[in-house]
Amino acid sequence: MSSGRRDPSEYVSIIAEVFYDASRRKNGVRPCVGEVFPQTMKIECARAIRDYAIGTKVKLDVVETEKEGSRSFLYSSYKWRHEIVR
Repeated sequence: MSSGRRDPSEYVSIIAEVFYDASRRKNGVRPCVGEVFPQTMKIECARAIRDYAIGTKVKLDVVETEKEGSRSFLYSSYKWRHEIVR
C-alpha cells in the first residue's frame, strides 16, 4: 500500500459502534453489523468517539489501511467530523 494522501473516493461513510475491547482493556470502535466492513475490523479514530458510552453509534468516514507487519484496520482522522446516530 502506498503512503501519503489518499483520494477522497477511497473514503467510505459507515455507522460504527463503541464497544469494550477486552484484548486492549479499553473502549474501541468497530463497524456495526450490516456495514461493508466486517465487525471484526477495528477503527482507529478520535479519542472523543471512544469516550462515548458503550453501544453509542456514530456515522463517520473511514478508509481501510494497514501498518507494516499487522492486519488491516479502518482509519478515521481525529480531525474529521462524525455524528451520533440514534
